[in-house]
Amino acid sequence: MDPHIERPNTHIPANASASVNVSPDGMRAEVFLTPPEPGGLPVTPELIKIALINKKIAFGIDEEQVRRLSVNPIYHIATLVASGNPPVHGKNAVITPVIRIEKDIRPKELEDGSVDYKDLGIITTVHKGDVLCEKTPPTQGEPGMNVYGSAVAAKPGKDAPLPAGKNTVMSDDKLQLFAACDGHADVVQRKIQVLNVFTVPANVSHSTGNINFLGHVQVNGSVLNGFKVEATGNITIEGTVEGAEVIAAGNVIIKGGVNGSGKGLVKAGGFIKVKYIQSGNVQAGGDIETSFILHSEVHCSGSVSLLGAKGTVVGGRVAAMKAINAMLAGGRNSYVPTTLEVGNDPNTINRSHEIPHELEANKRDAAALLRAINLLSEHKKAGRITPDKLEALQRAISSYQSLAQNAAELEEEMAAIQEVISSSGFGSVNISGTAYPGITIVIGSERLLLESKHDHCSFIRDEQGIQFVPLR
Repeated sequence: MDPHIERPNTHIPANASASVNVSPDGMRAEVFLTPPEPGGLPVTPELIKIALINKKIAFGIDEEQVRRLSVNPIYHIATLVASGNPPVHGKNAVITPVIRIEKDIRPKELEDGSVDYKDLGIITTVHKGDVLCEKTPPTQGEPGMNVYGSAVAAKPGKDAPLPAGKNTVMSDDKLQLFAACDGHADVVQRKIQVLNVFTVPANVSHSTGNINFLGHVQVNGSVLNGFKVEATGNITIEGTVEGAEVIAAGNVIIKGGVNGSGKGLVKAGGFIKVKYIQSGNVQAGGDIETSFILHSEVHCSGSVSLLGAKGTVVGGRVAAMKAINAMLAGGRNSYVPTTLEVGNDPNTINRSHEIPHELEANKRDAAALLRAINLLSEHKKAGRITPDKLEALQRAISSYQSLAQNAAELEEEMAAIQEVISSSGFGSVNISGTAYPGITIVIGSERLLLESKHDHCSFIRDEQGIQFVPLR
C-alpha cells in the first residue's frame, strides 16, 4: 500500500460525563461534570439523573439545579444536586424553679469598711403545698431522611428527674414538686429540701447538751467549749464558737467569731461566713468569708476572702481550691510563718482515684450477672427452669439494673470531679495591701517563701513556677 495515501480518521470523540459523590453522613450529593470532546454529546438532564441513579440517590434531588446544569454546565467543580432532611433532635427536660433558689448571700459592706453579718437575706420560707419547681418533659424529636431515602433517627431529649429532697412530694405526673410541710426551702447537694428550723434560745451548754438536728439550727447565743452542734441544713450562731464542734451539711454563719484555742472544728458542706477566726480549725465545701484569721487551720473548696478595710491573715495555714483574697498577710512587725495555699483538694484527688476501681468492679460484676441471666433465660425459654432458678433469674435482673444505675451515678460523679481537677493548681493569692516576709505561697506543687514584702499583687503559677504580678 502506498504510504502517501491518507487513512480514514477512526477516533470517536468522548461525550460529556457525570459522577456523583455523597457526603459521609449521606445528607449531600454533589455532581462532578466533565466536558465532552469536540463533537461529543453534551450534558443532559438524563446524564445527571443516570449518575444519581447509579449512586442510588432517591431523595432530595434538586430538579431545577439539574436543569440549570444541563443548560449551563459547571465543569470540574462539585455542585450540590441533592440534599437530605436532617433530623430535629429532641429537647432536654427543663427544671424551672418556682421558689427563689439563687440567693444574694454576700454580707453588706459598710462605709467604714466593716461588714454587717446580720444583713444576709438567706431564708426562703414556703408553706405546705407550695410549688417548688416544675418540669418541662423532654421531646422525642423528628426523624430526618438522607439522600438515599433512608430515615435518619433523631436523638431523643434527655430526661431529668425532679430534684426531690426531704419533705417534698411530686405530683402524679411527676412534673411538679411540692413542699410537704412548712419550713425553709433550700438546695442541698442539688436537691430541693424543705427544712424545719430548731432554735436554741441561748447558749449551747450544759442546759441543752449537744444538738443534732435534721434541718436548720438557729443558736441565739454561743456554742461553749466542748459542745457540738450538727445539722443536715444550715447553722446560724448569733454569738461565738469556743473550742466546740459545729458541723453542717449546708452553710454556717457565725455572727461573732471562732475562738478555738487550738480545739474544736467548724465544718460546712457549703459556705462559711464568720466575723473572725482565731486559733481555729475551719473547713468548707464552698467559700469562706471573714474579717481576719489568726494562727488557724482554714481550708475550703472555693475561695477564702478576708473582707473589710483590715482583712488580715497572720500565722497558720489557709488553703483554698480557687483563690485567697486578703488586704494584709503575715506579721507586720515580726516574722510569722504563714502558709497560703491554692489549687489543691486532697479529697477530690483521692476520690478521682477510687472511682475507676469502683467502675471496673461494677463492670466485672455486671458481666457475671449478664452471663447468668442469659443462661437462665435460655433454660426458661426451653421450659426447663425450676422455681428456685426462676427466683434466681429475677434476683439477677434486679441486681444487674442496680449495678447499671450505680455505674451511671459513678460516671456522673467522675465527670464532676474531672471538671474540678482541670482547674486545680491554677488558683491565685491576691493581696490588695501588703504581703510580709515569712509567708509561704503554695500553688499546686510549687512553693515560694517570701523574703521581702510585696504590695498590691497577685501570686499565680505558670510554666516557670510561682510568679507575682500587679493586682488587677
